[in-house]
Amino acid sequence: MAPSVLSVVCRRDAVRLLRLSRMPGGMDIRLAEAMPGADDTPAGLARLAAQTALGAGLGTERLILGLDGGEATLRRLRFPFTTRSKIDLVLGPELEPHLPVPLAETALSWVKTALEPSPAVVALVAATPLMPLQDMLEALSDALLPAPGAACLDLAGLDAVLERLAPTGAALLLSLDGAQASCLCRLAGAPAIWRTFPAPTQGDPALPDILAREALLTLAAVAPSPPRDLRLFTVGITDASVAAALDRAMGATAHPVAAQPRWPKLADGTALPDRFAAAYGLALLDAADPGTRNFLRGDLAPVIAPAVKRRGLLLAGTALAAVLLCAVGSLWFAYHRLDTAIEAAGHRTAALVEQAAPDAGPGLTVTQKLSVLRGRMAAQADAAKNSSDTSGSAIELLAAIHQALGPGGRTHVRRISLDDRRATIDATADDYNTVEEVKRRLSASDLFTEVEIKGAKNVPEKKQVEFQLDMRLSGRRDSGA
Repeated sequence: MAPSVLSVVCRRDAVRLLRLSRMPGGMDIRLAEAMPGADDTPAGLARLAAQTALGAGLGTERLILGLDGGEATLRRLRFPFTTRSKIDLVLGPELEPHLPVPLAETALSWVKTALEPSPAVVALVAATPLMPLQDMLEALSDALLPAPGAACLDLAGLDAVLERLAPTGAALLLSLDGAQASCLCRLAGAPAIWRTFPAPTQGDPALPDILAREALLTLAAVAPSPPRDLRLFTVGITDASVAAALDRAMGATAHPVAAQPRWPKLADGTALPDRFAAAYGLALLDAADPGTRNFLRGDLAPVIAPAVKRRGLLLAGTALAAVLLCAVGSLWFAYHRLDTAIEAAGHRTAALVEQAAPDAGPGLTVTQKLSVLRGRMAAQADAAKNSSDTSGSAIELLAAIHQALGPGGRTHVRRISLDDRRATIDATADDYNTVEEVKRRLSASDLFTEVEIKGAKNVPEKKQVEFQLDMRLSGRRDSGA
């Protein structure tokens, strides 16, 4: 089962907590909320969040911290490369001219957009004050909660919600939370622009026109006109006149996120309140790895607790011991099978040697019996070599007969018979002189003796002479000799 994730969004007007646990039947979502005092510091907000989590029983294995996007500096920067390490290297110097404070006093994050294809990239860059972030992390570390593994803007959570509702195409989300509004746009399945701006509260007559104008300006920064397939979503907006103003300005119908089929429900079956949209999106983002959206990278990366290190080392040692045990077992099993195969081969060899040399001494080993067999085979080979005749092989005999028949097609062989003593040729020739020449050439060969013409008959109608030659092979004697 995947570990539960607790997202904590700390803003000056509200602290909201959402724990997301993935269950076999779906997701289990638990909520908590607290209203901070007007003079609460960032560390005070973090302590309030920890107290609220412990009071509501929101224990968890992982924690992600959400920061107020209204206090961050947001810019879009172009880089002539797409490699993450290169962008991290030059991100600070490129953003520094746009910062209200020194670069050393900020924490940075960024995310790629789809505004320009490779080999360049346009990145959404965010800078948040470093000191308040460190104060919040220190306050959370003092509580009985896991150290945050990531810290992202609440805008990153809203962007994750927009990605879940509209993973492709063009989409825009407009959020109103108290006196602060946020507007986010995604194009081609990637973030395009994030904005925050002050806005009137619900019920103000100027609210619809202001939100519609700002939404149109946000989209105009990345697209010359609203796309025809634009999907428009709202968070925290209940005024119907706002939806009508957005429809007139954007040419798209605004849909509340809480009314979408993919919007989560609580244990009692009611829809998740949309004021927790950023906290819900951050929980989704943490489960999918926030990557460069996370401010806690580089020097700010969380330190692994000693207990976690010990547990990791213990698990690694156990795994290594299991691997070594399996390797030793596999090696022993392989050697055991090899020994068994060698023993079986030895028995088969001994049986074969016993069949080949049944008269060998019973006290001899298999190696000694093999030596006896090799000696006998050598003796047989020598005897065969010494008893071999000088009449040549069958190939040599046929070659000599072919040469004796002569060129030019004057003779045609119909049959050649060879045995270990004699050779017989049945053939035709153009005349008797040719027959005599063949006999003379065969008699001159060292391979034949006693060459005789057994029969020669003239066939006038065929203009040829049929004849038979019989000869004895050199070095061979007839059985009656």
